[in-house]
This record gives sequence, structure tokens and C-alpha cells, in this order.
Amino acid sequence: MSVYAGYKLIRLASTKQVKRYVYPVQLDDEELEALKVIVEKLGGSKSEAIRTAIKSYAEQLHGMEIVKIRDLPRNQARKEILQFLSKSERAWSSEIADALRLDLSLVNSILEELWSEKRVEPTT
Repeated sequence: MSVYAGYKLIRLASTKQVKRYVYPVQLDDEELEALKVIVEKLGGSKSEAIRTAIKSYAEQLHGMEIVKIRDLPRNQARKEILQFLSKSERAWSSEIADALRLDLSLVNSILEELWSEKRVEPTT
């Protein structure tokens, strides 16, 4: 005999159905131990810990801009930096790197070179 005999299961109007997807995840021993620690400390299931981690990571990345750095020969990067500086009165090295999609350390190195040649000067 069923425990629910005499009762009818009804679906409430406010019940929200959520579509779920299953993705097998391969974890090494270290990752599995870390997951166990998370579950022990925060409670809940392993699945819930993984879902929470995904949501947290997605929130961190929301609105983040990804800049693909161009790999240019140094002399080409130098020409582009000089051209960029000719159009602006002053610029931070990070602005130059972002605008030209160049590695910041390359930009700084070229700016130091240009400074030693007295072609640019640092701002105060």
C-alpha cells in the first residue's frame, strides 16, 4: 500500500520547473579533496558546490573585457606607439597597451627607450 493512498499529488501554480543538464566532470585527487572540503565546510551536496562555483565564476567574469594581445615585431610596435603618442598630448602606458593591444611590458620597455632618446618624457 502506498503511503500517499487517498491523497492526490497536485502541482501548485507557483511551482517553477527548472530544466537541468548533466555534465560528467573529471576531477583529479586534489580537486576531489578540495570539493570534499567545500562540502564539509559549507554543507550541501557536491553538485550544489559545483553549481555555486560556476555561478560565482560567471559573476566575476561578467562585464570583464578580454583583450587579445597582438604579437608584433618590436620595431612595428615602436612605430605604432609613436603614432599613438602623436595623436594625444599625454597617455599612460596602460592606455597605450590597451588601445594598441600590445603587451604592457613591451610598451614600458619601448617607452623607456624613447625616453632615453628624449623622444618622450614621463608625466608628473
